[in-house]
Amino acid sequence: MGIGSNLGVEIAEQEHREALFEEVINEAAVLVATSDHSRESAYQAAKDLSLAQQEAIAKGEYSEDEDSNTMSFFDSSLEGTSIPSGKHAQVKAIAQELREKFEDDL
Repeated sequence: MGIGSNLGVEIAEQEHREALFEEVINEAAVLVATSDHSRESAYQAAKDLSLAQQEAIAKGEYSEDEDSNTMSFFDSSLEGTSIPSGKHAQVKAIAQELREKFEDDL
């Protein structure tokens, strides 16, 4: 494998880590906005959920709807938390706080 190949793999891995981090941040922000989770406990819960989702994906324990480009887990507890109506701005603001607070985890 040449230097360009290694760089391409490293870039893809970094992009994957960033995407997972964003998923965790958004899930944690929803948990903070909709429950009594502290920012720290919501972040940990979102990380745990993300890990469980990745394990389910690795085991093939999900289905995909190609028409709507969505994925559903066989275990419904692995589905993310929806943003309630009227909470989008609050979730967005909390997500920004969490992103800054936990950016070293990226």
